[in-house]
Amino acid sequence: MSMIKLQYIGTGAAEGFPGMFCHCPACERARKLGGRNLKTRSCAMINDRILIDLSPDLYAQSIGLGLKLWEVKDLVMTHSHCDHFDGFSVALRARDGATVLPGMPEEENYISIYGSRFIDRAVEQALRDQPHADRKRLRYVPVESGTWFQAGGVDFYPLKANHKQDELCYIYAVVSGGVSLLYANDTGRLSEETVREIGSLGLVFDAVSMDCARGTLPGDGHMGINENLELKEQLIQMNCVNEETKYYLNHLSHMSGITHDDLQMIMGPKGFTVAYDGLVLEIG
Repeated sequence: MSMIKLQYIGTGAAEGFPGMFCHCPACERARKLGGRNLKTRSCAMINDRILIDLSPDLYAQSIGLGLKLWEVKDLVMTHSHCDHFDGFSVALRARDGATVLPGMPEEENYISIYGSRFIDRAVEQALRDQPHADRKRLRYVPVESGTWFQAGGVDFYPLKANHKQDELCYIYAVVSGGVSLLYANDTGRLSEETVREIGSLGLVFDAVSMDCARGTLPGDGHMGINENLELKEQLIQMNCVNEETKYYLNHLSHMSGITHDDLQMIMGPKGFTVAYDGLVLEIG
């Protein structure tokens, strides 16, 4: 069996944690506690070569974590919200003066961007905003609901998220060499249709990563702990997981008033690990 390497680059929601301009009690506790309680905006990396989303914090994240972003050839998008799709940084990848890759043949000097038609629009807007960007270096690849595609030698299956009501947003089943991951970021409670579709894939996930931006609050376009527990039980009932499956919580916010450490105390006994910036998982 092979392995999927998943690195959580950022594990915070749109405002980060603590929020940049926020003086609420949760943000103040996070500032005082530091460490894993400090969370930059969300994105992740698969096998050191594939980005899932592109955070507006990615420049600082890459310096702090020592990421070799020049080796990334594939960007798999969940949706077009600007805390997940930083168009300016995407356009810099396509500018001669901003990105120099010595020795790379020009015909190979591009990054493929996978997502719904809304991502295509976001890429086009990024190119319009940066007229010096070379559009040949950004190649949009359309993704269709319910259709497998491959990026960077890894298989992805897009499933409809419950997030931005005027946009087709995705979570992903990720498979490589018999190892599988459910990456459910930026979504509220999944529809019955999406849950059934997950069950129909015939996968037993080695790891499940869930949104938990709502924390102790009721879910909306994000999950809270009640939705996390519900999805875990649904996966168990459909035999999509087993006793070896690991569960992780991601995309945390200050909105419910609890920090990383608080959430780990609540959800650790229920079989969940709260992800933190820089966490590396070797799945499989």
